[in-house]
Amino acid sequence: MPSDNAKIEKKKVALNQKTYDKLKDFSRFNGLKLRLVVDTFVDLLEGDEVLRQEVIKLTLAKQDQNQE
Repeated sequence: MPSDNAKIEKKKVALNQKTYDKLKDFSRFNGLKLRLVVDTFVDLLEGDEVLRQEVIKLTLAKQDQNQE
């Protein structure tokens, strides 16, 4: 099997520098790959309705703050 087929498809995502630094520090401190930490966050959001609703609520509040 060619190595190109074995590679995981990836996309770039824009993050605020402060957010990126926090995620990077968290992943490095725990010996984890940042990409996998983000994947796990998504899995948690998909599996936990209470957490998902809390993230939506907080995100909407941040969006409102940024528009003011």
